[in-house]
Amino acid sequence: MPKRKVNSEAPVLFDAFPVAWGWCAAAKSSAGLCQFVLPVGDEASALREITRAQPKAQRERAPFKSLIAAVERYFEGWTTRFDDFELDLSRGSEFQQRVWGIIGRIPYGHVRSYRWIGLEMGRPDAARAIGGAAGANPLPLIIPCHRVVSERGEMTGFSAEEGIALKARMLEREGIPLFRAGATVRVMAQTTCK
Repeated sequence: MPKRKVNSEAPVLFDAFPVAWGWCAAAKSSAGLCQFVLPVGDEASALREITRAQPKAQRERAPFKSLIAAVERYFEGWTTRFDDFELDLSRGSEFQQRVWGIIGRIPYGHVRSYRWIGLEMGRPDAARAIGGAAGANPLPLIIPCHRVVSERGEMTGFSAEEGIALKARMLEREGIPLFRAGATVRVMAQTTCK
């Protein structure tokens, strides 16, 4: 994902759009996608989420046509990749950007643990900080933080409206078998979590 310089005079654009699971929204700076809202119940909620994150943004549909098509395909159950989209991660710290870059490499239908990300970074004991960076991810789905679980395969926090329930649905949609016992949801194929 090559970095492009942000033109601070260009407006941030956004749009909200329906998908099979609800309403999503996205915002884009001159450098690339900078915010994404996972499915929420209605258009007003999606608009509220995106404008809270990007209060000066202007609504415009045209720049989002290819993203909308890709997001629709994902929520309809098609294997979908988002690595062709330019991303603007300039609001994240250097550490967050490193974490997001590693998460962005986790393929569709696979999960990795916070520890695995730490090992990739050369910081195997930084799971808590990595979890914080994943929680601050401005582009969930595009940077697939839903594919990150604990080393034991357990679902941990997820900042979307439906929380862990949405994370579990997304993983199941990608063909990852889950085990449920009460409030605990865990990936069954723990070998993919290393």
